[in-house]
Amino acid sequence: MVLVCAPQPVSAEWQLKPFIAGTYGGDTTFLLVRQSDNYGHVGLGVSGMWLGEIFGGEVDFGHTPNFFRGAEAPLVVDSGVTTVTGNVVVAMPKRLAQYTLRPYIVGGAGLMHIRYDTGTILQLQTLSNLKAMDLGAGVTGFLTKRLGVSWDVRYFRSIDRTREEGSSLGSERLSFWRLNMALAIRF
Repeated sequence: MVLVCAPQPVSAEWQLKPFIAGTYGGDTTFLLVRQSDNYGHVGLGVSGMWLGEIFGGEVDFGHTPNFFRGAEAPLVVDSGVTTVTGNVVVAMPKRLAQYTLRPYIVGGAGLMHIRYDTGTILQLQTLSNLKAMDLGAGVTGFLTKRLGVSWDVRYFRSIDRTREEGSSLGSERLSFWRLNMALAIRF
């Protein structure tokens, strides 16, 4: 009887989260592509998370095609921004959020790959790999034992302030917000 009633250790879980995202609120020093607060884009990505009772780790991959196209960058014919980050996750204790939404905060660092091309007009092609950081918060709720939905918002910012290669005003930098909705698959 004592063995049956004794508390069992809570096991960690793995989550895979393919997502669709909107990026907005960008700011950059790259020439010809100044981004404004009212200019949004659609991106895709996936994250993999290991989450214990409170703490966990995550790897996040996101790509936004045509990041620098539109009214704010009329000379750009093709562009994209890709982020890969490793993050620390702090979530509400699992035992408190078993049958409800489980909020979490996330933060980490990684790389940001920036690419844009002005085509034959100016023949300017820029490729940059910058160190980056991200901070955010979100919530996940499971509809079944294995499937759920997740929403989060994150701020991405390049942190490599020393690169100056002639394709930007001053050191190369880019920052933006990403709001995403994901299908959460629990293992």
